[in-house]
Amino acid sequence: MKLGLMMIIIAGKCVGGMCFAGEGAQQVSGLTPDMPRTRSSFNQGWTFARFGTMPGGERKSEPQGVALIGFDDSEWERLDLPHDWAIQGPFDIELPGSTGKLPWKGIGWYRKTFTLPESDKGRRIFLDLDGAMANAEIYLNGEKVGGRPYGYISFRTELTDHLRFDQSNTLAVRLDTEKWGSRWYSGAGIYRNTWLVKTDPVHVAYRGVHVRTPEVASEQATATFDISLENSSNESVEARVKSFIYEYGTTAEAGKQVAETDAVSVTLTAGGQNSVALSSVIESPRLWDIRDPQRYLARIEVRINDRLVDRYDQPFGFRSLEFTSNEGFKLNGRRVEIQGVCMHHDLGPLGAAFNVRAAERQLEIMQEMGVNAIRTSHNQPAPEILELCDRMGILVQVETFDCWRTGKKEHDYGDLFDEWHERDLISIIMMARNHPSVFMWCLGNEVKEQKDKEGIRIIKRLREITRSYDVSRPVTAGVSAVDPAFSDFQKEVDVFGYNYRLMGYEPYFSDPEISNIPLH
Repeated sequence: MKLGLMMIIIAGKCVGGMCFAGEGAQQVSGLTPDMPRTRSSFNQGWTFARFGTMPGGERKSEPQGVALIGFDDSEWERLDLPHDWAIQGPFDIELPGSTGKLPWKGIGWYRKTFTLPESDKGRRIFLDLDGAMANAEIYLNGEKVGGRPYGYISFRTELTDHLRFDQSNTLAVRLDTEKWGSRWYSGAGIYRNTWLVKTDPVHVAYRGVHVRTPEVASEQATATFDISLENSSNESVEARVKSFIYEYGTTAEAGKQVAETDAVSVTLTAGGQNSVALSSVIESPRLWDIRDPQRYLARIEVRINDRLVDRYDQPFGFRSLEFTSNEGFKLNGRRVEIQGVCMHHDLGPLGAAFNVRAAERQLEIMQEMGVNAIRTSHNQPAPEILELCDRMGILVQVETFDCWRTGKKEHDYGDLFDEWHERDLISIIMMARNHPSVFMWCLGNEVKEQKDKEGIRIIKRLREITRSYDVSRPVTAGVSAVDPAFSDFQKEVDVFGYNYRLMGYEPYFSDPEISNIPLH
């Protein structure tokens, strides 16, 4: 990857969509030998109530024991997820215009009762939340089992040890946006999809497959699969891991098998983790491109004594990225002008509750306007956004944080940065790194530290974390001041992102002492 001066100017606002409930069933079935891993929608059949700051400005106290099994929620609202409680309004002229004059500040509780069969005993059961705004606390049968403060992060919570089989279980989620600050409409609630995942004790870890494509050419390409495995059993096991590679069309279904890897053995100690690396060569690969977004599917199988214990599907794509100082950006060796827009996560007047078709409609409108790239302002997008961009042929600059240690609003990410930035950044990269549409990591948007030594220290650290998990894409930052372009800050990013103020650079370029400073 050649890196040189690259001015990325991406600006814009969010556009609209709508929200519907997903599919799912209350009784979640067990696993079968030929289906060792299941992932089921957990969106249906929730109850909801709001407390704290209410739409009219008054306060409503939280009742005691909300997370307990016997709590009476019969008078609560019944709904399906995704759900944004703030879009219900009403609008209030006294509220900030930057967040839509909507009453998004409050405390929300969600509850769901479900039953798992006795046959699920011995499995590992997980709850995956794609986004919950904000300061999530998760309780199962009255016990706190997990949570995450950053409302844009997708995260997993294990439920196994607190489940009751063939009996009723109560899941409760508390969200608090009173202690969350935003410069735009963030929405509120469990506004993205939820999933119930069941695996064997020996399984591929959460986002445990990293696909790398070190050699890409139209004649031949190489794919490597770094696979992290977990053994939650009480015994050491010897597992064999193999991958089969298939063509993967826009219908998201496996097509013709084109290759397979050799099987690799790995020892997993009781309660331990280990990893393996597989590799395969694909002849005459179909490259992912914005003109022709072709992908492949790696199906990883894990066996113990010939018994299939896990099957994990991971889509990926072959494509090359090149950033040059004289020709700009090249995709698969072809110069491509980046026609980008910023897109916030909400669906305009329909709120933040995610819906695939609404998001797809947004992207279709963008493409009709000539857009071929989006910047996810200013946070991790919903996982489905990246899937849509993969399928539709849209480049994505994944942005991580709107601020670092110095916040822009009370209770924004500045409150979380010191404790959470490493875990959150790793989560974002692991969520997005296998998507061929993702071509750049943006590590901060117009952060307050961009002009001082603290900012140089932080961007260097964030870059190091990023490169520990992905070296195939450049890192950038959205810079809104002029000085960082001529300081050590600009040396710590691969591609320099100019956010407007272009006229401010003119005096620098006209000064011979400054204009000779090499830009990275």
